[in-house]
Amino acid sequence: MNKTAVASTIGLALIASSITAASANPTLSDRVGIRFGPYFTSMDTTVKVGNQEQSYENYLDDSATTGAIDVAWRISKHTRMDFQYWAVNRDEESSLDTSIPIGPINVPAGTAIGASFDTSMLTAAFGWSFVSTDTTEFGASIGVTALSLKSELGATVPGIGNASFTAFDETYPLPVIGLYVTQALSPMWSLTGKFAGIGLSIGDDFDGTVIQAMGGVEFRPWQNFGFGLAYMYNDADATLNNVANDKGVDVEWNYQGPFAFLTLGFGEVNK
Repeated sequence: MNKTAVASTIGLALIASSITAASANPTLSDRVGIRFGPYFTSMDTTVKVGNQEQSYENYLDDSATTGAIDVAWRISKHTRMDFQYWAVNRDEESSLDTSIPIGPINVPAGTAIGASFDTSMLTAAFGWSFVSTDTTEFGASIGVTALSLKSELGATVPGIGNASFTAFDETYPLPVIGLYVTQALSPMWSLTGKFAGIGLSIGDDFDGTVIQAMGGVEFRPWQNFGFGLAYMYNDADATLNNVANDKGVDVEWNYQGPFAFLTLGFGEVNK
């Protein structure tokens, strides 16, 4: 056997070994994969009512540590359900450094002001995997996101009374479409990514766009347990009608940050 034949044989053996090794990665064959852990998010939130605009980070922390969970349920080789949930709640009271207008009242410096802004997103989506092999999964999904928003900003001014910028507590069921991909790199390492978008009007209640994205790496040293690190991104520009005394509210927010997670895997789907 000449050197070329030997080299070719060795090369083919290595490729076959690599494919076999990657196919052993349980991330692509879990019947149910549950990923959960802390979400270290930074925030930029702006609310506008009429001609008045407030950045809530002037009164609230611009970062927080909360929790998130992501679940993938492979029903069959090509079908799956995905679930994701996270929530960020902020509620603080502080003293104003400078005077600001809140509604019709100019609130003087030194006044105690209370602010809150709570956001949560629960998504459930059905996915179809166009590509579903031992090493790669790629598909599209369609589902619904329950977007909850709760906000309040106000103060009590001695001698004048209560000043309130806006207050609302609303939940919107929004349809969402997206893409997902998982690529095994070795028996233990894999990459994953998700992207979903919403852009619609719901009657007279909601008008806007919401973008969700996540990309990460996972290490699975054991069949049913692993851990990983992802980056989650959520951005929105929406108009909420029929709130703030029917004036309507324009809300812009950007939440993003690392998501450190543990993985629990159960069952197996044959590829």
